[in-house]
Amino acid sequence: MILRKRICCLLVFMVLCAHGLLLSAQTAGSGAGPLLAGLEAYARSDWPSAVLSFRKAAAENPASAEPWYWLILSEISAGDLEHAFSDIDRFILSFSADRRVPDVLYQRGRILFLTGSYDEAVQTLNSFVHSYPDHRMTPSAYYWIAETLFACGRFEEAENVYAYLIDTWPSSAKREASVYRLALIEQKSEENSLLELLKASHEETLRIVEDYQRRERTFEQAVTAYQKRISDMMKDTRLADLEHALGEEKRRNAALAEETARLEAQNADLLSALVVNGIAVPESARTEETRALESANAGARQRALEELRRKAERARAVYESGNGE
Repeated sequence: MILRKRICCLLVFMVLCAHGLLLSAQTAGSGAGPLLAGLEAYARSDWPSAVLSFRKAAAENPASAEPWYWLILSEISAGDLEHAFSDIDRFILSFSADRRVPDVLYQRGRILFLTGSYDEAVQTLNSFVHSYPDHRMTPSAYYWIAETLFACGRFEEAENVYAYLIDTWPSSAKREASVYRLALIEQKSEENSLLELLKASHEETLRIVEDYQRRERTFEQAVTAYQKRISDMMKDTRLADLEHALGEEKRRNAALAEETARLEAQNADLLSALVVNGIAVPESARTEETRALESANAGARQRALEELRRKAERARAVYESGNGE
C-alpha cells in the first residue's frame, strides 16, 4: 500500500510537471480547476474527494483522457470496483490510442481478480503480458496471474508463475510476496502429502479392522456351530443310554415275570399235592381252592384239583408268553 501511494504520488508529480503550463493556461476553463483539485485529493489519499473532482472534470471536458484515467485509479483506490470497471471499458473505447490504455487493461485484470472472476482475470492478464512484455506493470501482471491460480487451487501452475517472476524480475516489488507464496505452496504440498498418507493409513486401518471383525464373526459362527453339534451329539448319546437302560429294564421285568409265573405254577402244584394226599396245608398258604378240596368229597376234590391244575397251566402259559416277548 505504501509503495502504491509513492508510485501514485510520483505519477501525479510527473503529470503536474508535464502539463503544468497547459493547466496554467486553461485554469479559467476546460475543467482544469476540478482536475487540479482531484490530483491534490489523490495525492493525500482522499479518494472520495478525488472521485468527485475527477468526475466533474470529465463532465466538463469529456474529450480529454486525463480526468478519466485518474477517475479510474481513484475509484479503484476507493473500492468502487463496479464503476471503475465500467469506466475502464469507456476509456478503452473512447481513447484507444492513448498511451495509458495498457495501464487500464492491467487494472481491468486486477478488478476481475478482486471480484472473483478468475478465468476472465487470467485471460485479461495473459493478454496484457503478451501484448506488453516490456511494460513496467508486466511483473505485477504476472504476480496477479499467479495469485489468481493460487486462489483457484492450481498450486503447481501458480508456483511456476511465481518462480518465473522471481527469476525474471529479481528486483520487482512483487518478489517478496512471490517468495512468501512459494513457501506457502511448499507447505501446502507437504500438508497434502501428509493428508494423503494419513488417508491411506486410515483406509488401511479400516480395512484391517473390518477384516478382523469379519474373521471374529466367522469364528463366533464356527464356535456356535460346534457347540450345537456337540450338544446334538450329547443328546444322541443320552438317548442311546436311555434306550439301552430301558431295554435292560424290560429284560429284567420279563425275567421277573417269568420267575413269578414259574413259582406260582410250582406253588399251585404243591398245594394240590398236599390237599390230595391229605396233608394239612398251613393257614398262611390256604386259598379258596385248597379249602374246597379239603371239604369236598372225592369227586368234588378231584374237580377242585383239576381247577388248580388249570390255573397252574394258565400261569405257565403266561410265563411262556412273557418269555417269548
